[in-house]
Amino acid sequence: MPFLVIGLGCLALFFLVKGLGASPVSSGKPSLPTGTKNVPYSDIILMSSRTWGVPSALIRAVVMKESSFNPNATNPNDPSYGLMGITPILAQDFGLVKDYKNPTEAEIANLMRPEVNINAGTRQLSRLLSKYAFDTAVQMYNLGIAKYNRGFRVPEYLTKVKGFYNEYKI
Repeated sequence: MPFLVIGLGCLALFFLVKGLGASPVSSGKPSLPTGTKNVPYSDIILMSSRTWGVPSALIRAVVMKESSFNPNATNPNDPSYGLMGITPILAQDFGLVKDYKNPTEAEIANLMRPEVNINAGTRQLSRLLSKYAFDTAVQMYNLGIAKYNRGFRVPEYLTKVKGFYNEYKI
């Protein structure tokens, strides 16, 4: 009987703390949004996954690595834009910009819209996965075919994407 009382007390304490919004102790590692409801843009990701036949966990992993789910992310060195780090040359290939060397502000704004950006990135992943093994396709997504063929490889990109991918598959 005392164990039952202690057990019920612990359970009540758990719900009380949970109800007050207490959070678990942090491990010092950045937390990943998990499950489909906690991940931003889940509806867009799932639709794009179904359209292009790419696992939604991989799309989430690339978004996490490229932008940490920030739709306004940019990289002026590449340049790349949005959630999936879409480059103007890829955007031109998909008809989203007319001249990759001089994209207009309107074209860039459109490219950064989550549904456009995720669809373009997923389409590119689908294209690469249909031709190459998973690891090669992920590296090529990051670097582009020309750079990849010249021997430029960024193993930490692949390692991080695979780590996020494995966490999102759960």
